[in-house]
Amino acid sequence: MHQYFFGIIFSYVIIALYMDRPQVAGYNVQDTLRYTWMMQAIIMVILPFGWNDLMQTIRTGDVVSDLSKPCDFYWYWFSREMGRNIYYIFFRGLPTYLAGMLLFHLGIPLNGQAWLAYLLILPIGAMLGIAYRYLYNVVAFWIIEARAMTTFSLTIAQFLTGSYIPLPLFPSWLRVIVDWLPFRGFMDLPVETFLGKITGGTLWFEVSRQLGWLLVLTLLVQSITHIAKQRVVAQGG
Repeated sequence: MHQYFFGIIFSYVIIALYMDRPQVAGYNVQDTLRYTWMMQAIIMVILPFGWNDLMQTIRTGDVVSDLSKPCDFYWYWFSREMGRNIYYIFFRGLPTYLAGMLLFHLGIPLNGQAWLAYLLILPIGAMLGIAYRYLYNVVAFWIIEARAMTTFSLTIAQFLTGSYIPLPLFPSWLRVIVDWLPFRGFMDLPVETFLGKITGGTLWFEVSRQLGWLLVLTLLVQSITHIAKQRVVAQGG
């Protein structure tokens, strides 16, 4: 229920802020409300709170059985999380946005191209989120108590993907930096695409940039996993 609570709180703050200024950075109050509620709808798909499942298996030693499975360790976790993401889209994402529609008369974009682009980009954001969560969980191979890393990593990611403050409202100097980081692809890019704010050549450039980050993060994940496996073997795990 927390997504409804935060959605309502953020919505009234947004409405108050727009009372003296009808438009900011090309966003009116309705656009910003849609942005906020779509963020709340997909946050558990991309950056679920307190996700430390992998970390827990490392701490308890259950990771050994996962490492013994006849499949790639990372892709095993990847497939688990993609399955969970599909569940959250239908059973948390849709109800959350519908709640925002009923409470604040949001409506939905009617542009078919925006919907197609959104359906393309959201899975990329989900895959980026899985790789990112895996990275801050796998540090448990080296750090006994790594839960603080979860809180820190989630806070940074949620801020830089626009969960606290919409990225279009960021100062221009900060926005230039954030645009080149992978965090934008987590949630801001899917949401801005859903709203029809990113189209044409700009859209395809953003997609290619985030696909590049997905490749980098996947290679990094595989490299760290290889090092972690050697550590387990060296310790007799």
